[in-house]
Amino acid sequence: MTFSNHPALQMIPEWKKQYISYETLKSLLNKEDRLNLICYVIIKHFTGKSQRSVTEEFFKSCEEELNKVNLFYSEKLSEAHNRLATFGIVAPEVCDSKAQGDNRVISVFPPTKRRSTNLKQIKMAVGELYLSLAFLQKYQEFNYKCFCKVTIKYDSKFSCERGLKWRNEMLDTSLLNTDRGKCEHLMSKLETFMIQLEGGDKLRAMKRLEIPPMDKTPKVGVWIMFRIGFACGLIMALLTTIAFRDLEPLKPQLQLYKGSFLLIEFLFLIGLNLYCFNISAINHTLIFGLDPRDHLSYYHIFEISGGLTVCWCISVLANFHPAMLSVPQHLHPLLFHSFLLFLLLNPFSIFHTQARRWLMVTMSKVLAAPFQPVGFAECWLADQFNSLSPLFLGLRDLLCFYTYQISWRDMWSDSSLSAVSLDCGQYSMAVTCLIQCFPPWLRFAQCLRCFWDTGHTLHLLNAGKYFTVFLMVTFAGLYNMARERSTLLVEGRIYLYIWAMATCTGVLVTVSWDLRMDWGLLEGNGLLKDELLFSQQSYYYAAMLADVLLRVSWAINILLAQMKDSAAAATASALLAPLEVLRLDFSHTL
Repeated sequence: MTFSNHPALQMIPEWKKQYISYETLKSLLNKEDRLNLICYVIIKHFTGKSQRSVTEEFFKSCEEELNKVNLFYSEKLSEAHNRLATFGIVAPEVCDSKAQGDNRVISVFPPTKRRSTNLKQIKMAVGELYLSLAFLQKYQEFNYKCFCKVTIKYDSKFSCERGLKWRNEMLDTSLLNTDRGKCEHLMSKLETFMIQLEGGDKLRAMKRLEIPPMDKTPKVGVWIMFRIGFACGLIMALLTTIAFRDLEPLKPQLQLYKGSFLLIEFLFLIGLNLYCFNISAINHTLIFGLDPRDHLSYYHIFEISGGLTVCWCISVLANFHPAMLSVPQHLHPLLFHSFLLFLLLNPFSIFHTQARRWLMVTMSKVLAAPFQPVGFAECWLADQFNSLSPLFLGLRDLLCFYTYQISWRDMWSDSSLSAVSLDCGQYSMAVTCLIQCFPPWLRFAQCLRCFWDTGHTLHLLNAGKYFTVFLMVTFAGLYNMARERSTLLVEGRIYLYIWAMATCTGVLVTVSWDLRMDWGLLEGNGLLKDELLFSQQSYYYAAMLADVLLRVSWAINILLAQMKDSAAAATASALLAPLEVLRLDFSHTL
């Protein structure tokens, strides 16, 4: 195996701190070599002090790094032995049961109502252990090569064999070398066990144990790249066609597509997030609990968002030109949103079934936040819902339009959508307030559940941050209700003042939380936290400034979203909603 010029590219991201500090050792060696080279050449034949100075400091660091690596390697091996011992209790029973017929694998488990589920869980556990052993084997090989290379570099610089002696005495006698074949031996046991669990089907068992590529760049086919490029070309052509129209009289129709546009923007930014995770060596599959053998890459996300953008543009153009099709103009937004719902809920094994299933399961856990433990994926998705609150309002507008304005009997008439009313009747304001409170309620409930499970008061402070949103929405709604009744000028002014106070409090709390807890401001030695994903600090300062400004616009948008029959408010809300989605994406990327 060849050694890469960039060792960090070969590391397992979640074990990054447990690897040999190869770059530190190399820089130490180079630094001492530059400082002591002249002295070494002059006096090495007389005193040898420079030689001992370099040797002692360098090899002391090598020994410390070797102890660190050996300790982590032994802990992971012990953990694998313990987990394998658990399977070893079941394995003999599986072997004995193979003589009982074709359906003997399930019979090894106790007679319960969920035997097939237990078997599936065991197969998943075996696959996870096999994959962790493959990572551990790669960890062992990589660190061994690093120690060999850096000591060879030492011998080359000082024209000696001290590095070779250290390798023979320390490295080759360490656990990192003596247990070299232990991972492969344990993996062979797991292969045999998986074949038994699969009823002797070796091909199926090895497919379950397939090790995904460990390089950072996902391998994709030529056709997906072609589809992405083709979609980009179509999008440019369709958007150009839409932009050259007079959009002023078409704004009422575009309001019906506002929510779906935010969804497509969200998907594109998720793909951009995954790309940033990939180049920053962040193992998002581990963080989100995805199957490392079967998950979507950023190429797939870009393909999905591109395809949906093409469909969105076609639906908008079809809505603008109802005479070209036999479908009534009123039905185009409904058909497009029904198509999106079908893609998510269709029961067929098409359109990334595993990803859709993961999304549905995670969404169900988010909705049941107070009644079950909360994981990172559920927190992340609920956080996304907070930035997508205009999406829920857009779905409400769509429902109100098809409930209160459309005359289904006159659907096939030639009337056009010259005016779109999104008023849900007398309960419109209450419905708007409930929808705006729904996403923060999910995170509020999750924080309370986390406090119940852990007892950390930090979760209560986070819950208080989302509680301020309830106050902002409530008093914004009361102010708008009083504003519509001209006889309640004093009451409306009081609600306006209270809403302004609640807004200022909410913005200060959320901005302080974002800067301190999410961005890590003043956590490290400088203004920023010590460990940064990107080397340019200007990215973080620009994102912080944008976060503050967009937080203020988000608070203003809460009031604008509740104003009825206001074209300016609708336009401002439509412009601020995509920026809020972009703000949250920056927060999760950096």
